[in-house]
Amino acid sequence: MTKFIIFTTQRSGSTVLTRTLDGHPEIFCAGELLQTSNDIHHPEWHFKSWGVDSNSHTVQKLNKIINYPNLKIRVIPHIKKFYNANVKGEKARGFKLMFTHIKTAPNLWQYIKKADTKVIVLVRNNVFKTTLSRYRKAENRVAHTSSEATPPSIKFHVPGERLIKQMRDLERVNKNLVSNTEGMNRLVIHYEDFENWNELMSKVQDFLSVTQVTMKPVLQKVGAGKWQDEVENYQEIEQLLQQNNFTQYL
Repeated sequence: MTKFIIFTTQRSGSTVLTRTLDGHPEIFCAGELLQTSNDIHHPEWHFKSWGVDSNSHTVQKLNKIINYPNLKIRVIPHIKKFYNANVKGEKARGFKLMFTHIKTAPNLWQYIKKADTKVIVLVRNNVFKTTLSRYRKAENRVAHTSSEATPPSIKFHVPGERLIKQMRDLERVNKNLVSNTEGMNRLVIHYEDFENWNELMSKVQDFLSVTQVTMKPVLQKVGAGKWQDEVENYQEIEQLLQQNNFTQYL
């Protein structure tokens, strides 16, 4: 059986990729097993963390300290159990791993590198659109929608200087996603490849050594056709992007 992970960062299209692959008859694909909340795809495989559920930054920092021995002792047995399970006679079995997780659980990353695990590296090149997507979700609490639903129409304010800092951080993360997987059995794909969905799915299925089937995306993105239609201070943002040499993302 092929063991794999989807290695990525938030708001990069990983949820639609995860859930679509899980619909393949020969693939079992779970969400973020190491996410603090068990609100994930296939919550039965959620790795239970230690600590207190809170939005407080101080409490979250304490949770990381408390949870360190938990990750050190229990996470690898949990992942081994996940890969050894066989729910539907699948030929490939994987889950989503965020870039931040390799910092909180470096022992897991070392295990993955040694365990003949295939890596689907998912990068969203347009860090401006990635950051906007995060602000949009914070505003309307909607990350995706089914094809039958109508996305809500909203407008939101974007803090300019904070946006620029987040974009620079994301550019570094994107480079690290690629550099951290050099030498591994990997397939690097991009969110922008979703425009050629069938071709992308064929490439991913070939990488995972499963039977080629046609798979439509199970979720649709939300947001206006033009980002200016949903950002209240779009003129300020356009000016900041020009001043900071980010016009390639417009």
